[in-house]
Amino acid sequence: MELVEKQYSKDGTIKYAFAVPVRQSLVFSFPERKELIETAFLDLGRRRDDKPRYVLCLSTMAGCIMQCIHCENQFNGFYRVLTPEEINKQIDSALMEDRNLEKVIREGRVEHAFMGMGEPLYCDNSVRAVQKHKPAVQDTRFAFSTIGGKGYIDRLTKRDFPFPIRLEISLHFPNDNLRRQAMHVNTLATYSTELTISRALDDAERFMDKFPGNVALNYALIDGLNNAEQDAQEIARTLKGRRGFYVKVMEINQTSALTGSWRGERWAFGINPGERGPFYETPEEFREVLEKYGVEATTFRSLGKDIDAACGKMALR
Repeated sequence: MELVEKQYSKDGTIKYAFAVPVRQSLVFSFPERKELIETAFLDLGRRRDDKPRYVLCLSTMAGCIMQCIHCENQFNGFYRVLTPEEINKQIDSALMEDRNLEKVIREGRVEHAFMGMGEPLYCDNSVRAVQKHKPAVQDTRFAFSTIGGKGYIDRLTKRDFPFPIRLEISLHFPNDNLRRQAMHVNTLATYSTELTISRALDDAERFMDKFPGNVALNYALIDGLNNAEQDAQEIARTLKGRRGFYVKVMEINQTSALTGSWRGERWAFGINPGERGPFYETPEEFREVLEKYGVEATTFRSLGKDIDAACGKMALR
């Protein structure tokens, strides 16, 4: 695994591309070749709950087992899971570039976030990477962002870690029907999963019983598909009586699968255009609607958009 490319954003984000060996087919014995996976170093400034300012956004797969409509990896296939050593190599290599280690040491803390390419809890490799990690600073933390498939979050709950960890769930849709249509398993992975919101929330509550802190439910607004008032109401009903969750609302970052608004194509998801609305196009507007229905919510601004390092834009190349 070698660093082959760097890109710099005007907002200070730096993206690194690493070449990793893959095979062209999971079935046929084709010669090994290289694909580029991506890692990003972010300066998020002051964050919710006083989280670390500097974040390394890490990839855990070459490609992804999922085919989510709001992710650039939807059409890029899935080759393999990265090894624990390759995951930690991203950290070590990125920190040694562009005086990043100096920044982290000066700040005295850092967060390594499994929010790049791949589903980090598909298997134990990311968990083992955390357990094997040798930190650059004492206050080192890890964050896992998962779709919350059956048994995924339990991979964390059943383990002990030498560092603080926190959890985010890629919710993005208000109900199981929409979520399963928009976030489905890549057929190349030859794997099936059960995407059930209630099960993911149950698993997350057990996680919070063991690890302190709240769980974020990530929600990227897709115009006409998940940003209606009814969607906010449905989220409120789902979270009623549950503890420790907040919705993190963000803008959708344009990908190959989202070349235009879904406003005129809601029928593709079984939605009658005449039965929905009003729609809220900005994260701030949708956050206010969620709060009106009693849901704790915040907004998030993606960085690195000009170098395709923003949420959903890091992809196999």
